Amino acid sequence: RNAERKALDTLGLELSATREDIKARFKLLVKRHHPDANGGDRASEEQLRNVIQAYNYLKSAGLC
Repeated sequence: RNAERKALDTLGLELSATREDIKARFKLLVKRHHPDANGGDRASEEQLRNVIQAYNYLKSAGLC
């Protein structure tokens, strides 16, 4: 549960987040942090990597 909580924190969500909440937040954060979407600015590349890792963990845990 601790890893799930950390992954949800990375996405800015509460433990009560639904499958739809997780997917919607993931899409929003990817659009925000992706270099193609923010004019080639690579400053948030690490945050993008963290968001993808968190989503993949939640996906493998069956939460989304």
